[in-house]
Amino acid sequence: MKLAFSTLACPDWGLEEILDTARANGYEGVELRFYQGSLDLPRAVSALPGGAREFRRRFQRVGVAICCLDTSIELTAANGGLGEGEQMIELALALGAPYLRVFGGETPAGETEGRALQRASERLARLARRAAQRGLRTLVETHDAFSRSARVAELISLVGNEGAGVLWDFQHPFRLQESPPQTARLIGSQTYHIHAKDAKRNGALALLGQGDIPLKDLLAELHKLGYKEYVSFEWEKAWHPELPAPEIALPHAARHLSELFRELGIPRG
Repeated sequence: MKLAFSTLACPDWGLEEILDTARANGYEGVELRFYQGSLDLPRAVSALPGGAREFRRRFQRVGVAICCLDTSIELTAANGGLGEGEQMIELALALGAPYLRVFGGETPAGETEGRALQRASERLARLARRAAQRGLRTLVETHDAFSRSARVAELISLVGNEGAGVLWDFQHPFRLQESPPQTARLIGSQTYHIHAKDAKRNGALALLGQGDIPLKDLLAELHKLGYKEYVSFEWEKAWHPELPAPEIALPHAARHLSELFRELGIPRG
């Protein structure tokens, strides 16, 4: 497995800070959510000298991958976010990122869960087809009304695995009292990316190892599945400014996850 972190942890950072932190702490990848205070990644990257080509070159030069681009798309929403999807597909191609993250979203007021699921499947199918044509994959995160792994599995079964997959965020199935083996059984084979985090049972986020999420058990399940992709630390500093700074959280997470890898005999890379 490989380590990454999401720039949700450091929303105002630029390239130097991101890359220096990755190299200093042994992160093999970076997941892009914010860049220099902006959620509009296509615009933020294109505004840089040299644009996406130079952005990618800087990552390649230090041997750090751009492992995922995080969109704000909610599949059940009225507009569906397909325009954003097109822009992010083009950016992913330019940056060499293999995955796009989308949300399933909540069930709109006045709709049944079945109707919302159908709309989500139709929109995911369109995005997944467009991404697959360019060699990319669109991943639905275990989040919102799709926090239960059974519902995510149902969505993927409607769409098919070609061009689609799952981003397993450790917190949300745990929050709904799913056990690691249960989640692994339902969505493990469709999982291509991980969000690792820790939290108390009341939902309060915590530094890794200081909450109640069974990180070691979850990693053990991934290891049994033969998962070899990124375990990406997601520290929600952008949404919760009271959390410890990225200068504290990111080195701590790299140390903690690396130690768990060693204890479980999980090879790196």
